[in-house]
Amino acid sequence: MQCVQRMMGWGAPRAGLVLALVFLAVPAAADAPPRPNIVLVTLDTTRADRLGLYGYGRNTSPNLDRLARDALVYDRAYSTSSWTLPAHASLFTGKFPSSHGARLDPKGSLVLAEGIAGPFSDGELRARGLASGEQTLAGILSGLGYETAGFVAGPWLKRLFSLGRGFSHYDDADVTDVAGRLAAQLTDAALAWLEAHASQRFFLFLNYYDPHFPYEDPDGMIREFLPAGSRVWPPQTTQEYVDAAYDGEVRYMDTHLGRLLDGMRALGLYDDAWIIVTADHGELLGEHGARGHGRTLYQEEVRIPFLVKSPRGAGATGRSQRPVQLTDVLPMLLEGLGVALPPGVAAGEARPPGIFAEVRPLVSRSDAGNWRAWIVGDRKLLWNNYGRHHLFDLAKDPSESHDLAAELPEARAALQAQLDAFVAGLPAPAETAAESGGEVVDDETRRALEALGYLE
Repeated sequence: MQCVQRMMGWGAPRAGLVLALVFLAVPAAADAPPRPNIVLVTLDTTRADRLGLYGYGRNTSPNLDRLARDALVYDRAYSTSSWTLPAHASLFTGKFPSSHGARLDPKGSLVLAEGIAGPFSDGELRARGLASGEQTLAGILSGLGYETAGFVAGPWLKRLFSLGRGFSHYDDADVTDVAGRLAAQLTDAALAWLEAHASQRFFLFLNYYDPHFPYEDPDGMIREFLPAGSRVWPPQTTQEYVDAAYDGEVRYMDTHLGRLLDGMRALGLYDDAWIIVTADHGELLGEHGARGHGRTLYQEEVRIPFLVKSPRGAGATGRSQRPVQLTDVLPMLLEGLGVALPPGVAAGEARPPGIFAEVRPLVSRSDAGNWRAWIVGDRKLLWNNYGRHHLFDLAKDPSESHDLAAELPEARAALQAQLDAFVAGLPAPAETAAESGGEVVDDETRRALEALGYLE
């Protein structure tokens, strides 16, 4: 129970909190209080530093800021990768990409595009979905009697990548092009489901996609962040426009997240629910001479928002400096429910001594190679398979502009040794023979992924 207290920011129990801890720790039974509803939200491509609750000066996130007042906000939260598929698989399994298997892979079972120019000898670009033997949060909660529903907006969340495993209802409808599904449509669908299942114990997952490129302006939010007199359309490539477009998309998404939360309040579901809001990754908006994500592991790509609103009276509010990652969500919830963790999932004192992230871009998208990040305290090592390693002091150099690798070789070597030991201990994906198939991704999804730049 102590590790649950640490993860959720609980200190010594206060009067009235002891009962809440007991309520969360015992298995559900006929004479025990029902387990709380759980709502998990990912904000695709959303940087922590572009939100009001993390100190951003523009009014991009009023509804999320309001939720933060009821939640514990983690200031040092990270993804496990810098793109959608492996990050969400980490969220759902509590494992890192090397262990859950969801990634681009020339030997993968999903044929993404036949005949597209690429680095592979067979002329095909392939990926692996979530390894077939991996347990998911939705599957575990379904086994506990939860109604499980997922509503997604981006192409990498479509069910063919196996992220819908364990959900009794998984809605990836209308995810037909590069823009995904708008927040308004996603929220409408989720609210309709909530209204129909308000009397049941449920786990609800939503993936909002709007801040992902290409930027749109469905409600005119972008012009709110442009200087007076600036044109909104046609889209511009100036930094001023890119910043306004990104902020406008975040504000649009926040508006409809607010509708979801207000709907829960109206249905009497808000107070007693666990509500966790995070992101799968961030976005480079010109920093380090680049835009986009999925090629590197700079802070703009891997530092994410992470908020936990606990059931009424059962957890702390305020700020936490404890480092957390997407892999912490599954053990946080299961330990809080008194449920054993799946094999290979670490929590509490057994969790990694540092923050770990990894990305393996396609050679056709990046010639810089594969990257791993290892963060301990304020020191961040960026490991590269071509030997282009970097070392940064995030406290003194949050923009990662001054590489210390050559100046502090002993510090770099020490972090490298820790990283090597950690990677060597990662379990392999729980794959089965079924993973060796060759399912062809539908043309609609393939075109959307190509347009997003994942396939070239």
